[in-house]
Amino acid sequence: MWAIVVFLVTENGLLGLINKGEATDAQSRTETNCTIGMVKGEAKAECRVPIPNGCAVAQFPGYPEPWVDISKGGGTFCQFDEKQTDWKTTIVGSCQACTTEQCTGRFIVMFNCANNVPAANPGTPGQN
Repeated sequence: MWAIVVFLVTENGLLGLINKGEATDAQSRTETNCTIGMVKGEAKAECRVPIPNGCAVAQFPGYPEPWVDISKGGGTFCQFDEKQTDWKTTIVGSCQACTTEQCTGRFIVMFNCANNVPAANPGTPGQN
């Protein structure tokens, strides 16, 4: 029994592996988005989701797809443009014709920014 307890509390034991996994997953996340607004009769609209410097598109935990969300309002259909989007340098959302008085589309993308976290500044603002 003591061998199991010693194994669990050593750095190479189960607790050490769990802590190392948490440290690996600890990274900065941010999201950016773009929004489309259209009026009835507009045929198509698109927008580009900005990609922050030093960041890569995140994957939703447990799934291989990009961590994204699309919301829309009014009579339109919205999706990420597969021909223009490579998920590394360009992300384009597009909405089809607006069939109601007003339509909107919002494209949200989550990013991992492991090397883009600013250093903490423990000083009081205004002090040199």
